[in-house]
Amino acid sequence: MDDLSRFAINQITTRNWTLPEAIEGYARQGVGGIGVWVDYLDATGVTEAARQIRDAGLFVPSLCTSAWVNTDDVAAFDKALDENRRRLDAAAAIGAKCLVVVPGGLAAGEKDLVTARNRVEDSLAALLPDARSAGVALGLEPLHPMYAGDRSCLNTFAQCLELCDRLGEGTGMVADVYHCWWDPQFAEGLRKAGPERILSFHLCDWLVPTRDVYQDRGMVGDGVIDLSQYRRVLDEIGYDGPFEIEIFSKLDWWQRDGEETVRISIERCAPLVNRRVQENA
Repeated sequence: MDDLSRFAINQITTRNWTLPEAIEGYARQGVGGIGVWVDYLDATGVTEAARQIRDAGLFVPSLCTSAWVNTDDVAAFDKALDENRRRLDAAAAIGAKCLVVVPGGLAAGEKDLVTARNRVEDSLAALLPDARSAGVALGLEPLHPMYAGDRSCLNTFAQCLELCDRLGEGTGMVADVYHCWWDPQFAEGLRKAGPERILSFHLCDWLVPTRDVYQDRGMVGDGVIDLSQYRRVLDEIGYDGPFEIEIFSKLDWWQRDGEETVRISIERCAPLVNRRVQENA
């Protein structure tokens, strides 16, 4: 029998479901957890969502995502920090292990990535006392370099891990294969991070060809990523945290019925999220 106790579905995978629909739909098919998105959470209400998640017996690996801080306007930057403090409180209320950090890229008219990255580090340092107080880690998720200009200037596993080293307690890594599989240092980065600093491991696949770089992620098994390789590395370092499927797919999976998406997600991910990956996988 498949062990899905560590397996979560990030609710963007079933984008057309409300948060209550996702909670009920995942729990009914035996999924262990749900990755929650802020917009869906706000629509339901934090208190009601927390109750429904608790009653369904689901764990919450993450709340997605932090508010962008890619602005050089002081007032706007401070407003973004306040919004991130609100999101940390919301994450704590629903039992989320981390707030996934996606900080934005360059400010309007900006071309200096160093300045943008320094601004992100400053924002995280300012939020750390709140994160520690809430008991919610800041989960740094390196995004593929193609996102550096707009969505995130945190772009390699090594870069984010070094930032965690500088910031210290209350930070960790959200490792997403879609963003990191290409990186020749990814596997070594997982080893260097160790199990205590990997907060969640995101599953999906890279399609060839990819028709839309933002919203054409593949279902596990449909692309070219050697997912079993990374599961072996995680076993090697003793990782015992969550596995979370997260698929942005406007051309395929978002057009399907959520029940089908959940069922196939379980079928494809079960060999990877069971206690030991099959040697012939």
